[in-house]
Amino acid sequence: MDNNEALQAIRQNIRDEKNDIAAIQIMDLASKNQDDPMILLTCCSMLRTIGNDKDFPGVLSVLMSHIPSEEKSKYEVATGLIGLGCLKDAGTILDELEDSDRVLRARAAVMHGTDRDEEALETLGKMGNLEEIDRVLKVQVLGSLGRHDEAIAEAEDILKGSDTYRAGRCYISALVLADRVKDAAKYAKERMKAKNADGYALMAYYQWLNGNSTASGAFSSKALQQDGHHIGALETIGYSFCDKGTYWEAKVAAGAINEIEPGNPAVFRILAMCRNQ
Repeated sequence: MDNNEALQAIRQNIRDEKNDIAAIQIMDLASKNQDDPMILLTCCSMLRTIGNDKDFPGVLSVLMSHIPSEEKSKYEVATGLIGLGCLKDAGTILDELEDSDRVLRARAAVMHGTDRDEEALETLGKMGNLEEIDRVLKVQVLGSLGRHDEAIAEAEDILKGSDTYRAGRCYISALVLADRVKDAAKYAKERMKAKNADGYALMAYYQWLNGNSTASGAFSSKALQQDGHHIGALETIGYSFCDKGTYWEAKVAAGAINEIEPGNPAVFRILAMCRNQ
């Protein structure tokens, strides 16, 4: 069985919730590919997906001792590790790379995730071109620093040129963090008037931030009726299930995200919430 066949077999067992079998297969694949960082990274991701924290550190250690020398591959491993929540390890790799917008973006994400927000803001300022994803991160960083007026102003400016779910979620987060909950509710209600997946998903996210998991789940379900592949709605309904202690349903939501976008960080955030309860 070659690597592709092995990966297909593992993913099928994960879909079938045969995690014990999948774990054995993953470790076998990792042991046969100890000099292939991309396979090892995939193995790490799958171990995270099935919640195997026992074997994960060992595979990660092997991966970190076989970091590729080629810049593109190094970057891919680093961003993969960010998605898995291995920020310190990702930062170690990123420090070896030459500055570019994408490397600075990744470094800023690591810094924000490790409570180095002043450094994150400085790093974002070095970028030649801030894309929407970078500006959203800037809003998050400013909010973490308590600079709420600046965060909200930046979020409002993003919305002038974009009505994406990500931009709307960023604005709601900034308002709630600044204790402007009524303004966040008003914006969510306005977006919901469109009766589309993004609008319902944004209301779901607002309700979850406001501590109303039941309403959050209901609005997430409405969004998913419009678009069954809406990552934001799946993520929020996963959080809502966790809050209510229905962890099996939360894991189903995480699995659905993983089917749509394998390795999406939302998968690991939901599963981490399940494990921490």
